[in-house]
Amino acid sequence: MGDTDSEAVFCAILNSLKYKFDSLPTLSILYDTIQELCREICESTDESGVEPIFNFLLMCGAHVQFAYSWPGCRPGSQCWNGLHYVVREYPFHKAKLLDCDYAIDFAEVTTPEDRVSVIATEPLTTDEKWIEFQKGELILFDDGKPLYRMDEIEEAECQGHGLQSKVLPPSTFIGAGI
Repeated sequence: MGDTDSEAVFCAILNSLKYKFDSLPTLSILYDTIQELCREICESTDESGVEPIFNFLLMCGAHVQFAYSWPGCRPGSQCWNGLHYVVREYPFHKAKLLDCDYAIDFAEVTTPEDRVSVIATEPLTTDEKWIEFQKGELILFDDGKPLYRMDEIEEAECQGHGLQSKVLPPSTFIGAGI
């Protein structure tokens, strides 16, 4: 399906997940599976020996988002296609856009309970701490909070932020159905 290499890879990932699971996996098992699929994809090169450039965001319900980055640039290009993120949470501050004269004070438009992560190919603001993804890094974001360790991912699932479906049964793995 689709006409681009990005669409083909996305379909391959979805087909691999469908083949592997007949019930909903836990977030930690899904994380490991996606990480392994990405490793397989990025270890390959095309006929001309060009290494893949591969970034994606994958939403999994209302709370969870996966983000992956395998940056690079095509031959003859100076464009480095990686991912960066910033977490905005209380206490909120002003942020000024890099490409135009516009700033917003997030303290005026948020509440102390708000948190959001913004993910982009390059930093968008001048006065926030943007974090660059490492090559091959998969991060699970839960309600805007980046989670790096399995115990953090399992805790998100315990808070009810795991996968849910009206079609697939819950996982039979440890931690499921929480």
